[in-house]
Amino acid sequence: MQEMSKYLEETPVKLDLKDKKILFEMDFNARIPYSQLAKKVGLSKQGAEYKVNNLIKKGVVGGFYPVINVAKLGYIYCRLLVTLQNTGKEKQEEIFEYLTNHNKVFWLFKMHGIYDVLIVVWAKSVTDFKDFVEDLENKYGENIKRKTETITTDVVHFQHRYLLGVERTKEIHIRETSQRIRIDEVDKKILDMLCSDGRMPLVEISKSIGESAKVAGYRVRKLEEKKLIEGYRPIINHNKIGYTYYKVFINLNRVSKEEMKKLKLYIKGDPIVIYIVEGVGLPGDLDIEVMVRSNQQLFDFIEELKFRFPTLIGEYQTVIFMDTLKVKYLPFEYIME
Repeated sequence: MQEMSKYLEETPVKLDLKDKKILFEMDFNARIPYSQLAKKVGLSKQGAEYKVNNLIKKGVVGGFYPVINVAKLGYIYCRLLVTLQNTGKEKQEEIFEYLTNHNKVFWLFKMHGIYDVLIVVWAKSVTDFKDFVEDLENKYGENIKRKTETITTDVVHFQHRYLLGVERTKEIHIRETSQRIRIDEVDKKILDMLCSDGRMPLVEISKSIGESAKVAGYRVRKLEEKKLIEGYRPIINHNKIGYTYYKVFINLNRVSKEEMKKLKLYIKGDPIVIYIVEGVGLPGDLDIEVMVRSNQQLFDFIEELKFRFPTLIGEYQTVIFMDTLKVKYLPFEYIME
């Protein structure tokens, strides 16, 4: 609880309208040149570059990463929610370090609530995922109180529209697919470099792959055209700007496909919603992630759902995302194949 109190008391960084516009415009398009970004937000090129660097310096932006549709490389998007027990600070740090360095883990979140950790892994099969879970249990079984395994079929990404209150924006879907894309060793190397820095200049990429910047640019564009790279996003430290990141698990009463479609369409229109997750084995029938300025804003969101869909919405549970410990969409083992 001491850690939670510290989290809540952190003094937020104040963002002006230009800062918010920059974060919004760079979301899904984080490789945008400063000259184009400047035109979109109404600044000079130098002003836009200064603003971005200042956001990084203040810890609001922790880096940039590509959203890679690894499902097209033959992987399954799997998640493990874990509640810890018998863990002091040292043991927790050991567990987080193990997971951060694990080759299969591509997203890792520290949480507060009914779960303490969200681990997202790319697995080649359900058996592969099962092996990962068993390895974790063999190593830290006495520290695991509760776990929930889920396999996602679609993760809908929304832009950071909560900053500006924009209702309808672009979506990225990382969903189960039979489509397969084959890439060579050079493409793998490019993807790996972009995972380390989504805004890495083409000149640096070209040096690493031993080709011209023109060739490097062509290869990146082809990966984008194939929708293997779905977009580029900034890693935003929501704690720094006074937002709280919640995951909401909602249980539904008996629902038809038509009713479910209306419900999801309504949810998509709310600017605070940043992800909708669909899959099997979820703790709730509906898995929503929201970014809010206050608990009241969260409660208002849930109450409005109940009023609009009174026969559908049942019980719900919430978990707070405390910190993003790792984001890397490309499986290490795929790079090494």
